[in-house]
Amino acid sequence: MTKTWGLAACLIAGAAGARPATELAADASAGAAPSVAVWVKPLGPLTLTPVLAAQDDTFVMVPLGMNIPLGATTELVLELTPIWTRLDCEARCTTRALSLAVGPSWTAVPTSPGSGFFLQPKLGAVVARDSREAGTATPLDEGSWSETGTQLSLGLDLGYQLRRGHLFLAFVVGASAGRGWNVPASSQSVLFSMVDTPERGREDKWVWDLSFHLLRIGASF
Repeated sequence: MTKTWGLAACLIAGAAGARPATELAADASAGAAPSVAVWVKPLGPLTLTPVLAAQDDTFVMVPLGMNIPLGATTELVLELTPIWTRLDCEARCTTRALSLAVGPSWTAVPTSPGSGFFLQPKLGAVVARDSREAGTATPLDEGSWSETGTQLSLGLDLGYQLRRGHLFLAFVVGASAGRGWNVPASSQSVLFSMVDTPERGREDKWVWDLSFHLLRIGASF
């Protein structure tokens, strides 16, 4: 009798533990951390570069980023964007700038590891040096000068990202607001001032930006 009860107990335990393979795979998928992804944001450069080139101006921007997994639904997102412009201002006007941003990303509705709708608050900083190199001075010419503007902002990105093999894609919209120092008076932010002729008139003020990149594309490892 004791052996019979022991055998029955083993069978019941085995039946309880024998879960479908699909459920086990789903649990593994839900608990797995996403892979590291490196990406670029191509739409901004592909749009602004030819538009300004049509006006005989030069605009070079390289928006780079990385998603570093911190858990099953959390990642650390790093962004780095060097920018260089040369604009016609009846002299030679150039801008050299660097934009940095960092923040956590939470996948609110995960569809697979590293994929789904996400929410990403971030802290961003921009520093830009504008300079004007004048030619022969005239009574109305403002001569050569250089100014450095900076800003610090809090922002929020929303979107949907997916990983398919080694392909990483994210569709993103976002905005940010903060404080700027020595910002061109006619511009709403240091970033927006880079697509306009550099100005010497400056002020400290509140700034805001909208994201026009919309797409991140890269590789997942």
